[in-house]
This record gives sequence, C-alpha cells and structure tokens, in this order.
Amino acid sequence: MKILNNSRFLFTSILILSVFLIIGCNKKEQIKEIITENLSEIPSVLDLKNLSENGIFTLKKQVLTPNKKGIIADIVLKLPAYKNGMYYRPFSEVKASGNRMEALWFQDVLELSNYKQIKPREDKNMKYGSLILLQKKNGNYLAILPIVSKMVGNTFDVDQSNFRLKTATYGTASIEVNAPLFSYAESSTPYEAIRKTWELAKEAEGVKGNFNWRSDKEFPEPFKYLGWCSWEHYKSNINQEIIVNAIEDIKTSDLPIRWVLIDDGYLDEKKRQLLSFGVDKKKFPNGWKPITDLKDDKVKWMGLWRNFNGFMDGISVDKTLETLSEHLDTLHYGKNKSKTRMVSKNSSASAKAFYDAMTADTKENGFDMIKVDFQSVNLQFNKGRENPVLGVHNNNRALEENVKEKNLKLLNCIAMQNFNVFNQTYSNVIRSSVDYKIDLDRIDLTIVQNFTNALWLGHVHWLDQDMFHTSFKETARLMAVSRAISGGPIYLSDETKNIDDTYLNPLMYKDGEIIGTLAPGVPLPESLTQDPYVGKKAFKVIAPLKNESAVIMAVNLNRDTMLKSAISLSDYPNAGGMIQPYKGLWEIPKEGILLYDAYKKTANPLTNDVEFELKTREERLFQLSPITKGWSVIGNTDKYLSAGTVEVQSISEDEIVCTMKESGNLTIWSKNGVPKLNGVAFKSLGNQLYELNISNTASQTEIIINRD
Repeated sequence: MKILNNSRFLFTSILILSVFLIIGCNKKEQIKEIITENLSEIPSVLDLKNLSENGIFTLKKQVLTPNKKGIIADIVLKLPAYKNGMYYRPFSEVKASGNRMEALWFQDVLELSNYKQIKPREDKNMKYGSLILLQKKNGNYLAILPIVSKMVGNTFDVDQSNFRLKTATYGTASIEVNAPLFSYAESSTPYEAIRKTWELAKEAEGVKGNFNWRSDKEFPEPFKYLGWCSWEHYKSNINQEIIVNAIEDIKTSDLPIRWVLIDDGYLDEKKRQLLSFGVDKKKFPNGWKPITDLKDDKVKWMGLWRNFNGFMDGISVDKTLETLSEHLDTLHYGKNKSKTRMVSKNSSASAKAFYDAMTADTKENGFDMIKVDFQSVNLQFNKGRENPVLGVHNNNRALEENVKEKNLKLLNCIAMQNFNVFNQTYSNVIRSSVDYKIDLDRIDLTIVQNFTNALWLGHVHWLDQDMFHTSFKETARLMAVSRAISGGPIYLSDETKNIDDTYLNPLMYKDGEIIGTLAPGVPLPESLTQDPYVGKKAFKVIAPLKNESAVIMAVNLNRDTMLKSAISLSDYPNAGGMIQPYKGLWEIPKEGILLYDAYKKTANPLTNDVEFELKTREERLFQLSPITKGWSVIGNTDKYLSAGTVEVQSISEDEIVCTMKESGNLTIWSKNGVPKLNGVAFKSLGNQLYELNISNTASQTEIIINRD
C-alpha cells in the first residue's frame, strides 16, 4: 500500500489483522479478516491500487484541528484500474443531499469533473458523495463507503482527475479521537461488496451501536398497508375542513386505505420559523381532536409531518418555546449575520429535550406515525458551532430514542446523507428519491434514484419511493409496479374523490395489506454498467419473493428509442443479493426456472434468453419461479407479485401443499398432468399452465393439489 505525504514519504502503515465473528450469521456472511490501516499522520494521497479484499482506514488517536471551513483532511484517492463506476452524489449541495442522492455512471473521473447536466438529471454538485462502486478489470466489484462516526464525518468530492476524501467536523473545535475514514470491500457481486462495507463500518470506533441492519429493525405495521398523504395534491394548503373531508371520503370509499399522513401546512409558525409544536389556529381552530377522532377499523393509523429543525428556518426567537429555553441557542446567520434563529444546543441532553417535546406533542394528539423531514439540513444549521457532526449525531439519536420510547412509527425524509443514515438506530424506512411529481422527467429520475439508492441504503433500510397519483394515467401502472417491487410503503396523494383503483388492486389484498417482497428491489448487475437514460439498454431491477421466486421489472428510460431487452437464466441468482441474513446468491434449481410474463399471462421454462421490446417509459414484469418435481407454483396471477400470495409447504411428485391468505386465481405449471383440487380440475391456459379460482379460502387453510 502506497501512502504519500506532501513533505515526505509517510511512515509505513501498521497493518493490524483482526478477526470478527458475526454471531448468528451464516459463514458466507462473516468477514473473517479485516485489514485495518491505522494512519499516524494525515496523508495527502492514498494509493488504493493494491487493496486487500476488505478493510478500513482509520486515523489513529490524535489531535485533529479543522480549518476555517471545518475540514480536517482533504485526501486524494488513487483508485485501482476499473471498467465502470458509479458515484453517489447529492445533486444539491445546499441541503447536504436530502432526497437528492443519486448515482452517476462513469468510466473516467474526468467525466464527473466535466459533468454536463442532461435531463432528467438536476444540478452539477459533486460534493458530499456517499459511495463509490467500481467494476474492476477482473469483473469484481469494489465498494468504498465513507464513514461517519460520532465526532467526525467523511464524504467524497471530485476534482479534475481524482476522487477526494473530505474528513471534517464542519466546526471550530479541535478534537482528540480515533477517526475511521472509510471502509472498502471487493466481491464478485455488487450487493455483497456494498454489504461488507456496511458490516465493517458498523463495528468501527465511534460508530458501533449507531445504526443496525434492516432485518434487525421493526418494519412499521401501518406501512404494510395502503396509505394516503395530503402533500402532493394539497401542498401546504390544508385546513381542518379539507383533511376531515379527505378522511371521510376514504372511509366511505371501497378502497382499503388504512392510514393517512397529514403533511406540511398546519404548523404554528412565523416567517418559516417554528413558534410551537401546535397548530395554526386559523387553519385548525379545534386542534387535532376532530381529525384523530376519525380513526376507526378502516383508517386505523394517522401520521403527522414534522421538520427535524423545527421548521424551514429553524425556531423563532419569540419566546413561545419557553419550556425549552435552556436547551436552545440563538444563532445569527445570513448576509452580515443580520438574521436570527434558534436551534437545539449541541448536547445530548438538549437534543433529547427538544425531540421529546416534538414527539410528545405528536403522540398526545393521537398520532401513530411521524414523518420527520429535512434531516440532512441539520448539518447546515449546525455549521460554525464547535462540532456540527456531533450535533447531527445527538439530534438523530435523540429523535430515534424518543420515537422508540413513545412507540411512534418513523418515516425518515430528506435524510439520505450519511451524516444522518449512520445515526438511524431503530427506524427502518427512508425516502429514497426527490419528491414525486406529475412530470415525465421527474418520473424517470425517481425510478432510477429509488432503485439505485436501494443498492446501498437497502442494507440498513426499506426504501420509501414516495406517494404517487393514480390519476396520472400515463405512468400509474409503472408507479404502482415500481413501488410493489421496492418492498417499501405504498401510498397515494390524489384528491380523494379522484383515486383510480385500476392499478391498485393488484398491489394488495382486500384489507389493504401490500403483497411485499423479501428484500428491497435493486438493479441487476447489467444495469450498473451504463447510464439508464442514455445507455441504450433497459433498466432492470430484481426482488426476491416467497417460495424462492423472483420478480424482475424492465423499463425503457431512453428518450424516443425502442429498445430490445431480455430475461436470462443468469438473472435469477441475483434475487439473493439483498436477503438478510445474507447467504449468498441463489442457486439455479436442478430442474430449472419457469418464466411467467405477468402482463401477457404466459409461462415457459427459461432456457435461452427471452427477448422483448420496450417503448420509452414502457415497463414489463416477469416472475421467475423454481421448477420442482415437475411443478412450478406461480400464485395468484391477478396480483403483480403472484408468488407473494402463496406459502408452499411441500412439493412431491404427486402433490403440492400450500396456503393462501385470501381467495383468488391460483396458477400452477404442471409438466406431468392436469392439477386437481378436491377432484376439480384446473383450467388449462396452454403450455402446461393451469388456473383455478380458489374461493372461500381462510387464512392458513391447507390447499392440497394433486394430478393424474
């Protein structure tokens, strides 16, 4: 390993070999050897061309003094040779990313430093990068993850010909700590390479206990069902009458919308600064009771939007939060420091007090969920103080602890920057794109953002792809299918009288429960090698379903271009890439895979590649299911995720034993005869595909299918 310094060749790095045994994990999950590069001095250049398989770079304990911008180190990274790369950057510097984190494809760093914005992409910012993923010349993937510890944050930046690592507190005080810089890992699969970097970072000094695996955190119960949010239709133009009428519409409709989220537009604020955690009395003269009293067996849960920083411009200096006065600082900002606002003091005690007040008001007013927005802006609010990175840590941890204590279900929003992600201990859902809009460029942007962000965030979170409009018919099915494959929450924002259920029913059961995936949907490896907007290839994502089945969505995001694409047998193993606990990629069953075309409702064993064409913004949906003893269970084909509707208990040569949550059209492929249920033959659909409407099926009642 070459480590260079401006003044002299740096000392020889001390290599410490550590063995970490990950309790309860499969052997394939364990990183048995972690090479830790302990740096006694801050290098100007790190040569990464001869890295071990995985490891972590750390500055040994020493006094670290930030410069005037709060930067401790600015280190050039010399990367190994590679064929392709993905760089995750926020396309907005001002908010340190927010919902704006996205991947850029490159084959040379110069492409990034000379970046030209082409629709649907937005802005040219390259600062605050959160991940580098390289496909090396040997075909392996190398992931490099900048680490944020309690005291020190690391992000990437780009200069003319290099990536740079920025190590910072963005504050004024010197600190004396061990400072982990970044973790790295190489694997034959992109999913495992990124997962290993998280695993390494998870055990780093100053990080341990700050975040957890997705599978170690509760998925909020409300998000298992269809929901509705006020924002995209009403924006901030809400009041008591509007919200009450919307909820009444939902309650009297046939749609099983089970939760409602009241977004921005209600707060007691002045000039975009928080006065109190209460409501604007002109808009909501009777407070929340007339609204939360509307909860019943149908609309079971309600959620409320909150701003992580109080409101858009912080907290007002007006003494309306007097009970918190000892926990707030007055800061001067803007041109010539002419403006004032209050923020929580930079201490764990003050952070706890502030978020206790926020969450208590939410809980006491009858809400079950809390959407906390603009988390990534908190770094900006803290800049210029002693240690803003520590401030963000204190605030995120205080929010997490208070939400857990009060049993509120948290939706993280504008929170993708790693300063926040590294401190989300218990929460399990995070927004993964900029806001949905009824705009085709924005539709394209959010599809790619959501699924590429799942590639790195999906190890620690389920992804929220945001609300959408069923009434925007041009993309309604695409939006519904994308959200189904995400595995995350699904919720609408149409005016409640205009919701179109055409593409909703295939998402869910009659009670509104979403038919989900076993892990977040992520791009297939072939979609990680070229820009999906101009690469002349379909953007393809995969997610695992029950019964060792997988679902693949392919969509054409190239402008005015008809594309040819294909589903391959080699796609199937990638369904295991995001499963937790990780046990490696799936093996192709000995008898092969059945490919089911969800839109054409046809099926055939998958041997050679199955080709198809896509118009711009057209999607196709396929299910890949194992063939076992001459059978393949497809499931209820009225649903997008058919395999998710069936639990297969056993398969023998003559019999399938399974259960279904509710009645529906059960589709089976049988190589060796007509399937029967209680003597009733399934209807032939051709090519050994059979269907029978299973009626009056109670949950978990065994269905026994045999054949002649």
